Amino acid sequence: MLVHYMKQSSLPTFRALNQALSKTTLKLHPSQVHGLITGVICGNPKSTAAWEELVTGGEDPAPTHQILQELYDSSANQLEDFLFEFQLLLPADSEDLPTRAEALTLWCQGMLTGLKLAQVQIVDREASEMTEAINDLIEIAKMNYEDVVANEEDEAAYAELVEYVRVAIILIYQDMREAETSKKSANSSNHLH
Repeated sequence: MLVHYMKQSSLPTFRALNQALSKTTLKLHPSQVHGLITGVICGNPKSTAAWEELVTGGEDPAPTHQILQELYDSSANQLEDFLFEFQLLLPADSEDLPTRAEALTLWCQGMLTGLKLAQVQIVDREASEMTEAINDLIEIAKMNYEDVVANEEDEAAYAELVEYVRVAIILIYQDMREAETSKKSANSSNHLH
């Protein structure tokens, strides 16, 4: 019997990433950084680490570099190898709801920034499922988390939004890979003539 082992690709913890980022000049939010990295991976998985300078403000102590590289590698592996394992790096469910809702808006803002860094057009796009997903991320990024109340209804809405964003990211990633593959095959067929 053939047993297939998947690469272990768990994300660094929210707390560990937060501690590493607190040592940088910009002190970005961990969720925002994970969103940014995910956007870069979706838009251009072969991109250089220009995003890292953006995150660290140019200062890059070794422990911070190491955890950012872990975050990048594990996010890329989750998206590439087994999409449904992909998770957003957000505060624990034990945190209050407004804190988690703010982190989700920051995650989406980071994702959109990452797509821009990878030179993916995010506004005035042709209509498609991916455009709809990007437009929804833009709306979630603008969500007023201060209006969120810690009740069952808002808790359920938050959980649904997190899952929606997760699935939207998978869709964007797959669409970007398919577009890249079809561009490559179009280029190779042009070279045959």
